[in-house]
Amino acid sequence: MMLYDPEFAAAGLRGLSVALFVGGVVYVMERTRPFIGGIVLALPIVVGPSYFFLNLQQDADFMRQAIVVALGMIGAVLCFLTAYIRLIGRQAAPVALLGALLAWLLAALIVRYLPPELPWMLGFALAAALLAWLANRGVVQLAGNGSSSKPSPGYDVALRGLCAGLLVALVTLLANRLGPLGSGLLATFPVALTVVCLFLLRRFDRFTARAALASTQIGLSSHAAFFITLLALPGLAAGWRFAAASLASAAWAAGLALARRRG
Repeated sequence: MMLYDPEFAAAGLRGLSVALFVGGVVYVMERTRPFIGGIVLALPIVVGPSYFFLNLQQDADFMRQAIVVALGMIGAVLCFLTAYIRLIGRQAAPVALLGALLAWLLAALIVRYLPPELPWMLGFALAAALLAWLANRGVVQLAGNGSSSKPSPGYDVALRGLCAGLLVALVTLLANRLGPLGSGLLATFPVALTVVCLFLLRRFDRFTARAALASTQIGLSSHAAFFITLLALPGLAAGWRFAAASLASAAWAAGLALARRRG
């Protein structure tokens, strides 16, 4: 009888990482400027464990293709955020979230049927980034305004993180049973972002929430740093490879925050 199941370990670790991540993002957003919270929200803390376990279970060619597709899926997440930021200024939160999820699904299907090659995936991500910039110009300038008047109690932060973690663990287990297409869609589903989008309007006004999420779009470039580093270091052991990618991502995010502070 196998005492260690990589599938359940991956689901559990990803769920735990999301629980801690969402709780930490809530804490940071309520105590700092929305721009910093948005940058933290964009760090690849959620997807990292999934690709770490994928690296342990799959060969180098499979891993490279998965990372290349993940770069394209950055574009899908940008479409999710673009739609939500645009809609939240005019519609109720549930309607805005539904529109954002539909935008993500459409973008994910486009990625699914594009050639799984680096130029195509980077091209799609850059096109989505251009769309995000055109759609939300000026929104991020509001990121220094507004904050939560009273931080959430600790149990509330922990509960939100726990709910997000359980949802991600369930999605991870389902993804492993639905074949390549279902797995690809569910593994990149923006669960943590969805949870954060739901709580933002309970703690912030619409202007501050939109500014924080526009900052998250800028911060998603840290995902690109993460995946490009993984691509550049195929010969390293999994632990060192992911440590280097995580360091590159964190350094990029810190550079964004420093540039914003100096600007």
